[in-house]
Amino acid sequence: MSKTPNYDAKIKTLLDETKLGERTCPLTGEKWNFDEREMGWCRKFNAPRMDYSPRTLMQIFLSFRTAYEIFWNRHANSGEPILSYLHPDVPVPVVNDNEWHNMDVDAHPEYQVDYDLSQPLLPQMTNLVKKVPIGARRETKNVINTIGVGMWDVEDCYMVFSTVGVKRCLYTYYCLEGSEDVMQSVFVQSSQNCFGATRVERSHSCKVALESRDCLHCNFVFDCRNCEDCFGATNLRNAKYVFFNEQLSKDAYEKRVAEIDLCCRSTFEEYYRRFVELVESSPFPETFNINSPDCRGEYLFDCVRTTDSYYMLKCTDCSYNYGSKNSENCVYVATTYPGTNIWMSAQIWHCNDIKYSMNCGWSQNLEYCYNCHDCENCFGCSSLRQKKFHIFNKPYTEEEYWRRVDEIKCAMLNHGEYGEFFPLEVSPNGTQFSMAAVLYDLGDEEMEKIGAPMYDPDRGAVLAPKKGQETPPLNIADVPDCVGDVESSAWLGKPFIDASVNRRWAVVPQELAYLKAHKLPFPREHYSSRLRRQVQMLNLIDTEDTVCASCQKQLKVHKNKTFKNRKIYCQPCYLKYLETR
Repeated sequence: MSKTPNYDAKIKTLLDETKLGERTCPLTGEKWNFDEREMGWCRKFNAPRMDYSPRTLMQIFLSFRTAYEIFWNRHANSGEPILSYLHPDVPVPVVNDNEWHNMDVDAHPEYQVDYDLSQPLLPQMTNLVKKVPIGARRETKNVINTIGVGMWDVEDCYMVFSTVGVKRCLYTYYCLEGSEDVMQSVFVQSSQNCFGATRVERSHSCKVALESRDCLHCNFVFDCRNCEDCFGATNLRNAKYVFFNEQLSKDAYEKRVAEIDLCCRSTFEEYYRRFVELVESSPFPETFNINSPDCRGEYLFDCVRTTDSYYMLKCTDCSYNYGSKNSENCVYVATTYPGTNIWMSAQIWHCNDIKYSMNCGWSQNLEYCYNCHDCENCFGCSSLRQKKFHIFNKPYTEEEYWRRVDEIKCAMLNHGEYGEFFPLEVSPNGTQFSMAAVLYDLGDEEMEKIGAPMYDPDRGAVLAPKKGQETPPLNIADVPDCVGDVESSAWLGKPFIDASVNRRWAVVPQELAYLKAHKLPFPREHYSSRLRRQVQMLNLIDTEDTVCASCQKQLKVHKNKTFKNRKIYCQPCYLKYLETR
């Protein structure tokens, strides 16, 4: 029997009266088609479909998906500086993660509100979000001697983001599952001793590896599998002693590589430039999907009936989804890890039956909840833990809860707001520092169209605790070319300015130690600029039409910001090409 009979009757009538056909996104002006598939999702999740295009919706949800940013913010109570994934101008208070885990909202009447059905409800929820503190860095469990965001089972790491089960890593995003001693890398799994890795799996001692796996002692490689001792190689399988796609003997290869000193910036940049040119001239497959034959999207692995999705592992019946694992029946979601029956949400972990919610874990049957964990049957709540039958953070009996939820959802339909997501002003990182900005390569104009506030990138450095007299920024051009000539006393911990993003940065002791030990050059930019460049070496979310460079078959492929003139083969032609290598 329905627990919200009045809402169910209203939504049925609304969906029955909804016409299929072309629509225009009110934010971007993009044309899109509301078809039987979209209607099927609406009926499945018993929800209306707003007029936003699918692309606009995913930009909104991915605006709530943290990327690789961290800022100095202010503690909600003490005002002391605190490192946080929330930009300091985002109007949501932050506290230390341990404080948040120990906070009981039921003991804080100031964090509970009465709602007014005669007024729009979503602004009332948003005002609640702005009152209740959240944890500064989303540390979940077993975070030891580490600074980063969105972590569990992480030890001795620095500036790691969305990271699980790693040790001694620096400046990484989506580094997972037993990785160790990895630096400046993105989308890395089960790899060790790697630098500049971009979507790399089960590899060891590699520098600047892209779209590769099961490689050992390989530098500047693209789409290589089970390769060893290769330098400047593309599209190889089971290869050894290859130098810029030239097969050499063991002795000739070792002699040539020994003459290259990557610890000098000038040398490193020259080989990086040659590598980019080599990749651009090498074939790309139409997708990098693996074992997902009935799917549509990019970076889909062992998926079933998954469409219009990106970077998914072992997911079934998902659409318009990003960065999910072991999930089922999830539509318009930015990360479920894992989740079932998730609709129009962002950052959901171990959940079932979630709608219009952000950063919720180990919960079920939540709607319009923000940062709630271990909860069940809650509506319009913020920062709850281990709660049931709460509305706007106030507890109710089960019977009263369902009566009120029915009233609220009917009122939201009447106000024309049920189905809208939280406004971008309460995106913790801000759209410009989110995965939306990176994966869609959003500029200021596009962010303005979807209503994203713009923040000063340097504000998070301004709020940093001052250590004596503040040192004026140094000129990065004055740093020695070779890392062996870099004296710690002169350059370690000293401020630089990355003019391209207007952000201050410095090199920390563990970073310089890693660079010297691995014979790598001193960096020249803020770490976020380096990671963004690496993510944008991948195929991104937007698609384009092209033809197979071999057989001229029409293809729809995902765009690539770095390799704009790449040569793309359809899957049969690409496999045939690999056989000739």
